[in-house]
Parts: sequence; structure tokens; C-alpha cells
Amino acid sequence: MSPKKVREQGQSKDTDKLIRRLSLVALLLSRRGQPVAVAEIRSRVEGYPTMTEEAFKRRFFEDRDELKRLGIEIRSSEDPLSDTSSELYSLPADAYYLEPVALDGDEVAALAACLAVLEDRFAYSQPLRLALLSLAQGRPELLAEAEAPPLAVVPESQEPTAALPKLQAAVGERKTVEFEYYAITRDETIKRVVDPYGLQLVAGEWYLIGWCHLREDLRTFRLSRVRSGVKYHTRRPHDFAPPDDFDLDTYRDRPAWQLAAPRATARVRISPAMAWWVEAHWAHCGAVQRLDDGAIVYETPYADPRPLLGWVLGLADEAELLEPPDLRERVREQLDSLAALLDAPAPERPARPTTAVPARPRRRKADPDLRVEVDRFTRLTALASYLMQRCDDEAVLDVAEVRADLGVTAKQLREDVGLLNLVNFGGDGLLLWAEFAGRTKLSVSCESAGPTLARPARLSPLQADTLLLAIELVGHHLPTTTGAALDSAAGKIRAARGGAPALAGSDLLLPADAILRDVNRAIVERRLLAIQYWTEGTDRMTDRLVEPYLLVHSRGEWYYVCWCRTAGGTRVFRVATTKSAELLDETFEPREVVELDLYRREGIPASGAYAPQAATVWYSPVVARWIAERQPVELLPDGSCLASQPYVDVRWLAAHLLRFADQARPIEPTEAVDGVRDVVRRLREAYA
Repeated sequence: MSPKKVREQGQSKDTDKLIRRLSLVALLLSRRGQPVAVAEIRSRVEGYPTMTEEAFKRRFFEDRDELKRLGIEIRSSEDPLSDTSSELYSLPADAYYLEPVALDGDEVAALAACLAVLEDRFAYSQPLRLALLSLAQGRPELLAEAEAPPLAVVPESQEPTAALPKLQAAVGERKTVEFEYYAITRDETIKRVVDPYGLQLVAGEWYLIGWCHLREDLRTFRLSRVRSGVKYHTRRPHDFAPPDDFDLDTYRDRPAWQLAAPRATARVRISPAMAWWVEAHWAHCGAVQRLDDGAIVYETPYADPRPLLGWVLGLADEAELLEPPDLRERVREQLDSLAALLDAPAPERPARPTTAVPARPRRRKADPDLRVEVDRFTRLTALASYLMQRCDDEAVLDVAEVRADLGVTAKQLREDVGLLNLVNFGGDGLLLWAEFAGRTKLSVSCESAGPTLARPARLSPLQADTLLLAIELVGHHLPTTTGAALDSAAGKIRAARGGAPALAGSDLLLPADAILRDVNRAIVERRLLAIQYWTEGTDRMTDRLVEPYLLVHSRGEWYYVCWCRTAGGTRVFRVATTKSAELLDETFEPREVVELDLYRREGIPASGAYAPQAATVWYSPVVARWIAERQPVELLPDGSCLASQPYVDVRWLAAHLLRFADQARPIEPTEAVDGVRDVVRRLREAYA
């Protein structure tokens, strides 16, 4: 006989809620879908008997509402035998257990491959692992046996995202939050009160999208600019409901000039050399008209002209803004201003320069304290299911194995086991009794209510959203034979989830599907690939013969690591700047000289890691704050700054700096100044 349950003194109200809700679910499941009278629920479910009539009604309503938010809907019906219009309540198996997703073995294996790629590099590792454990029907060996594909994903920036766990909880609980936020455009930190609707990961940076009470409008907040802790604005269980027409997908893959309602349309002529690139990566946010000479006219709506003009100028000689006339005149004015700036004397450096470094410390691995956890109820039901499936009557389990399978800390496991020991399903029937034998073993005995929670629960919205985000990050074109299985799994998860997801990912440039598909096949089948590759910022389009080894998603873009037979060494190529890829029949044997571990750990290094030279660049006070946010700078008295910009090719440097229009100029070396001056001269002639 198991020891009598013992409630700890000073137990929190949150713990009382968890015990009550688990007890309610266990009682209703034990009746196998048969309705239970409200009087019996009040008398037998843990916590209700000591409440007044009013308190019981209020708490029972809150418990039902919270379980419904987690995807567990308790059904009600009128009691035909009652004269007082009282209700009966039931929880059929299909309202709790996992069947609605119904993944097959190939789909589970594909999702397990996503976990193998993302775990320990991803703030949502715990909800991802627990969701997959449920989908694997409690068989963790299916996850452990998953082979990591030849793919590396570096999904998050090196900056800590301390606000993410709290904001994720607020999104799920529909709680209004408040925090101090640095508005970089205004260079001020002010308090914001926000209804959080969803979270988006773009190029390794997390963003919150929600209703800003200060601006009375939808706003996007970059989490690395949150300058305080995140607090709930009220003590109410829920504060708001997202608008019915809000869809996080509408924020996906939008260029910077389309982040608000468009106010006009621009027409840009793109040269024949770059027409393929614009068609491949920007046609989704505009329209393309082909011209007889191979050039195109690209039409795109815009809300903010500044990023659009930066994009056009960044294409240097390959693009010309045609309309509207006022924007064309603005480009001409900016070029005139930049030409004068290049001819002006260089700014004087102070005797004692002030160096500013990025405000946020760098890190290499995700801090466990900054990761998002599933809600406690979901974690407890996952633990109960896991323990019951390993315990006929009694069992002794290895603590390290339990923790690894569930992705929980030692403290979490001890707290959860202690709480499950208190859960009943009416009267004195317990779910289980478990106790630790030292630090290494966990002794478990299954009690009378245990079988009711032996099967995995249906996915919570957070778990479903995490699975869909993992599929996005790893890519529908997973470089294994399971790519199609991932697509079908995503469809089933969306259907089971119901409603719009509150998590999303977005790439800087959408990869060309055909290129990505052939790169994947070449990696898996060890086949040679003949590519046409454009080196950004130059006129060079080269033909290469490559042996692809690894696909890497880093900083919001896709890359592939190869041994280049043309160059005779290891090279990294961007999918976005690969014009064409032809899969050849010839295969290759892997070379030991190709090192992949660094790419798996760190992603693709920025060009500064291998650039042979660097230019000293002046940035105006208008843009200096953005530069100082991401790299060390030397501050000047007027608010401008100097920074080092590594570069391989002068033409690339010119195109890069032109994105800032007349707000940036190279100071040295002379070849960099002359290179930018030449490009500006040609552009001024074109816009004259």
C-alpha cells in the first residue's frame, strides 16, 4: 500500500490549481466519456469540497476555460433527471487523447530528425521534445534513434533573449504585458504596454507582434531592445482576445518597405544580369514585366520609401528607379549629397577616442534559463503518461534517462513527481506513487487512477506551434528522404492545432525551391553538382563543379558547404545567389579534408572572418545607433561614428555602403573611396 499523500505547507495557489485540474481530468477520463453530475465533481475532485458554492462555480469555470485553452475541452449537457436545470460534464477520449494528429512512422521519424538538428540550439527545445514524445506514443527510443541529417541550423542570434519565455507565456495566456523598450529611431527608452499576439523569428532575431497601447496600433518589437523585465499588466487570468482577422502569416517574408499598409507603387528597372535574382527572391512581393533586352521592370508597393531606396541603391549599376517621380528625385538628391560628402575632408578623430561596443553580451550556447517551457499542466501530463507506460504495477527507473527523455532539469523532475503524488481522481484514489532512491533511481508504483493518464494527451497550442516552427526552420526540403513526410506532418499538425499559430519564422531571402531541392539530393546521394554562381556585389558569374556535404541555415539564409573542384578547396555557397544547379550522375567519395563541425556549431561565418582587408567607414548620427547595436564603433562628438567594414571586393563594398545613401562614406583606404566615388558618378549620370 502506498504512503498517504502529504501536502507541503505553504503550497502555492498555482500548485493547488494544477492538482485540482489534474484531478478533474482524471475523474472525467475514468468514466470513459460518461457524464458526471456537477454535485459529484464538487464533492470528489481535489480542492472543490472545501469551497463555498460561489467559489466553486468561479473556480470550476476558470479550470474548464484554462483546460480548453490547452486544447482539452470538457463538454456539458443538461441533466434530464434534474428539476433545477443542472448540467452534466464529460471528457470523451477524443477530447483528451492524441488521436487527432495521427502521424505515421515516417512522419514521426522526420520530426525526430528536426529535433536532432535543433535540440540545445533552440529556445523551444523542451516543448518540441515533449510534443515529439507524445507523438511517438511515449517511445523515447524513436527519438534517440533518429539520425541527424546532413543539415545544421543556427536558429537564434548570439544575443540572449531573456524576455522570450515570459512573452511566450503571455501570448498563450492572453495577458497584457509592460516593459521598457528602446526605440532606436527616436533614441529613447520608454514604457510600453502591449497585448502580445505572436512571436516571429527573423534572421536569428526574435520579434513580438502585438497591440501597443501607447501608439494605439499594431507594432513590432525586437526583443533584444527590451531594456527591462517583462511584467504582467494586471492580475486577471486573461486580458484580451486577439482580433479575428489577425494572422501572423501576413508578417512572414515581407521586405522592410512593406511592413505597413502600402501608400504607393514603385517601378524599378533591373539589368539583364540581375533580373534572375530579383525574379527568384522578390517576385512574391511585387510584379515582374520582362523586356526584350533581358531586363525586367519590377513593380512593388511600398509603405516606407527609405528601405526601398536602400535596396535599389544597394544594387548599384544593376537597378534604376523609374517611378514615382518624387522618389526618383529623392535618389538623385541623395547621390548628389553623397558625391559632395566623398569630396569633403574626413572627420577629425578626437585625441581620446570613445569606443562603444554592442550593448548585449555575446554568447555561444543558449542559456537554459532563457528557454521557453511548456505550461506546467502539459509537463505533468507528459510525465504521468511516461511513468505509467513504464510501470505495470511497480518499476525502478534511471533518473538520468527520465530527465533525458523528457528534457527536464533535476529540480523540475523532483517538483513534478512530488505534485503527481498528490493528485487523486475523486475520493482517495491516486494516480501514482513515486519516490527517489538517492539521486540516481526513481521508484514508481501505479495506483488506481494511473491508467487514465497512461496515454499521451493531445498537443497543446504551444506544442503544435513549436512543431510547425521547427519544420519551418529545418525546412520542408529536409536533406533526407523524409522531406515529403515533413510536409504531410505539417498539414496534420495544422489541422489538429485549429486556429492560427502564434509562432512563425521568416527568411531574409526566400530560397529557390528547385535549387534547394537539387542541393539536397546531391548531399544525400553524394552526387556532383554543376552550378552557376554569382558573387554578390561583383560582375562575376562563375561556373563551378562542386561536391556538396552540408546544408546550413544561418542568419536567415540557406548555405551549402562543398568541396569545390573548380577552386580546389572547401567553399561555402549561398542558395540565394546560386543562379542554377544541375544534378549530375557522377558520384563522389567524401574527403577527410572537409571539416564540418565548425559549420554545425557556429553556422556560416560573416564575411569579416575571411575578408583580406577592411575599410574605415564614417556613419552619420542618423544611422550610427544601428551600427553601434551590432558591432564596436568609435564614437565622434557630433553623434556620428567610425567603424571597420571588412570586404573582399571594392565593388561589393560600394554596393554595401550605397544602401545607406548619403549617411555613410569610406574614409580609407584610398581604393575604397575611389571605388565608391566611381559608382556614384555613374549613377548620377543615369539619374540626370
